[in-house]
Amino acid sequence: MPDLLQSWQQVVPRFRQAEAIALFLDFDGTLVPLRARPEDVWLDAATRRALLRLTKCNRVRVWVISGRRLADVREKIAVAGVHYLGLHGWEGNRNNHRLSRCTQSYLRQAMWLVARHVNGAAGLRLEDKSAAFALHYRGAPGESVTKARAAMGRVLDTFTGCFRVIEGDAVLEVLPRELAGKGWYARREWLRLRGAVPIYLGNDESDESAFVALSGGVTVRVGRRTNSRARFHLKNPAAVRLFLEKLTAEVA
Repeated sequence: MPDLLQSWQQVVPRFRQAEAIALFLDFDGTLVPLRARPEDVWLDAATRRALLRLTKCNRVRVWVISGRRLADVREKIAVAGVHYLGLHGWEGNRNNHRLSRCTQSYLRQAMWLVARHVNGAAGLRLEDKSAAFALHYRGAPGESVTKARAAMGRVLDTFTGCFRVIEGDAVLEVLPRELAGKGWYARREWLRLRGAVPIYLGNDESDESAFVALSGGVTVRVGRRTNSRARFHLKNPAAVRLFLEKLTAEVA
């Protein structure tokens, strides 16, 4: 994957000529560095200013699409004009539906069973996201992580076909099949802007479906280089901020 900033002259004609741009941004690991505790993460002032300037560009629509709950990511960013999508896109302004009663029941059971297996294990933390749950293991001993993976696998095997697991950076997220994922929701929003050039920036496995769904646009994997369906790469959130500033200069 070539570096996006080093390939700027290759992509900038599309930005300059586009009637509209649909910009989708992941949050953790993309706009902000990863932290051991998700609650300690806040958007820095320079990136907030860059986002605010972009929202004032008539040709640009900006979304932040995150695995976090909608209220959480909105509070962390707090930029008027940004459209927020939580829980991988399922939780947003246009999503008023609920999980089926059956799925809700299975989800509670699965989380309770996983909690029983990991309770007290060093470095592990289970997060209830209401319509999903996540097992965080940043900093946990390797033995704890191995046992937790095995336990989660055994639990989810009893709910065949109900859930899927997405592996993020030091986190395993359990999502009901009713939550379509970032790719589906990002594509839905992009299609509402007829003729817009899509741009998607993300840092982990949960973003890969969006790289595929928006493959005709500019897709960017942030962080360590790895096998990815993204077309370009950026090193870290600091490079993402620089990209946002350069994009603003081209479309303002």
